[in-house]
Amino acid sequence: MSLKEEKTKIWITITMLGLSIIIWSYGLIRSPILHPDMLAEKRSTNLYLRNAAPDIAAQLVLAEAYWMRYPDIREDPFFGEHGPNGIRGARVHFEQHGKREGRIFGPLPEIDNTEEEKILAKAYWRRYPDIGESKVWGRKSELSFLGPRDHYRYVGKDQNRIWGIEEK
Repeated sequence: MSLKEEKTKIWITITMLGLSIIIWSYGLIRSPILHPDMLAEKRSTNLYLRNAAPDIAAQLVLAEAYWMRYPDIREDPFFGEHGPNGIRGARVHFEQHGKREGRIFGPLPEIDNTEEEKILAKAYWRRYPDIGESKVWGRKSELSFLGPRDHYRYVGKDQNRIWGIEEK
């Protein structure tokens, strides 16, 4: 082996050793050993994940309801169905933006009798034309005939709107 090859190998070895020491030092500086508050936060997070993590099935129901109410969020590349957050995207959007925008994060109403619900929905839309034209709860919304009951449940009741069939 030539002297030049020897020097190159020594230089590569020293460079790798130097990089290793730098990386190790960076890890040590940022480690929980030197930052007890970091360790406490990590333990707290792990405890939460083990004991109180949200039920995935329940989160999926809420996410699907949110996306159904708000198709613009469903299609969003970050908060939507196919975004990097997965089903957490809906909750993240709601926490960061939706609350402030007056959006609703809750389950959709469960319906026992579809035909009766359609009649009630039409009555609500007739009584409140603004709801009938709404992108979220209207006739052409993704919620379809579930929209009026959803509106009444989360908004209309507080506005003293009336639910039910009109009396003649």
